[in-house]
Amino acid sequence: MSKFEVQHYTLCDGWVNTWTTYDDDGKEIPSLFESYSQALIELDDFLENEHEAFIQGWIESKYTSDEFRIVEVK
Repeated sequence: MSKFEVQHYTLCDGWVNTWTTYDDDGKEIPSLFESYSQALIELDDFLENEHEAFIQGWIESKYTSDEFRIVEVK
């Protein structure tokens, strides 16, 4: 069954999945989503939090949507 991941464009490596979570043993694993829409919801939430942090002055610059893409992985 297909899964989806959010990829971030990096200068050194191009498009990569930089989002991670932890399994039951505390091991870091790549974040995967059951559907495109689920991944999009998470990405939109992330970008909204980035914008709020920028407005509040907690960060100096923010990520923009063109730095990310959602792709299907098998």
